[in-house]
Amino acid sequence: MKYLKIIIVVLFFSFNYCFIFSQNDESQRKSELSDEILYKILPRIPVNVAHKYIYTEKSKIARELSSGNTQNFERELTYHFTMVAPSPLDNNGFQTVEISVDSIDYKFKNKDTTIYFNDQRDDLRMPKLDDYQIKMVPLGLNFQLTFSPYHDIAKVGGDILIEKRDYITSPNTAPSDEMVKFTWLNGLKDESLITIFDVIKGIPPIEKVAIDSIWSKQIISNVEDGIFVDSVDFKLINFNIQSFTIKGQSKNFKAIPDKVRLFSINQLVDLVDIKGKSDYTIKMHPRGSINQLNIKYNVEEHYKIENDILIQKIETEKNWFLEKMYNW
Repeated sequence: MKYLKIIIVVLFFSFNYCFIFSQNDESQRKSELSDEILYKILPRIPVNVAHKYIYTEKSKIARELSSGNTQNFERELTYHFTMVAPSPLDNNGFQTVEISVDSIDYKFKNKDTTIYFNDQRDDLRMPKLDDYQIKMVPLGLNFQLTFSPYHDIAKVGGDILIEKRDYITSPNTAPSDEMVKFTWLNGLKDESLITIFDVIKGIPPIEKVAIDSIWSKQIISNVEDGIFVDSVDFKLINFNIQSFTIKGQSKNFKAIPDKVRLFSINQLVDLVDIKGKSDYTIKMHPRGSINQLNIKYNVEEHYKIENDILIQKIETEKNWFLEKMYNW
């Protein structure tokens, strides 16, 4: 009987030891399986490597006038532009890039007519349409964007840009037509240039993230010259050897009230409100280049004209595509 008790005690401790060991081993396996892979999504602009982008913008605009009449317009706009960094990041993490706007392709359509223009074709005349005059302001421009360590724009500058702004504002050279003067100053202001030619937009997260991680950003946006802050939640959807895929959806818009020139209206209007939604898709190469950025807006903008309110319902798709990279 004594030996039987000893055997039972030994078996009891052996069983518990195996059970505890098994639990610890299982916990370790679960811990190993739950360890997430974290990715550093870091934009990089190599020195003297030109990035040639094609920016396209397709818009459908329904304009509701105070009389109750509705006008419908469509526009397709393409800029070809080049971005190159002449020097690396400085000691504080800032980097300046040179932007050159090389060409424009333009198509405008309403119920009565279709107008097309490409500045590279000698057989086409430049449109006198005021919408084209608004959109062509950046054509041929060379300027600089300085990125901060947080991937957003810290400064917009460059000698040519400053000279153009001075030319437009100087009493000796400023256009006599105030609408023309406003159009050029508005098209050359920081926000207008950033919303078109900044392809990074501060979107990549600062910290390392895992698949399905979510982070929030505020993006300066422009739809039909209405400037607003788009608060967006971004998520890392996928990673492979060719690209990170990031998607984003807006949480809310906040209009930046300002004067706006709308085509076919012969006076400036006040942007008072904007509402709607946006969807972002970003394809970014692991080496740091933005290969593609797509933003779809579905918005409603409210403008004040004297004592009236004008409403524009706008569907706009903007796409930035990296056509090629080459040594500068």
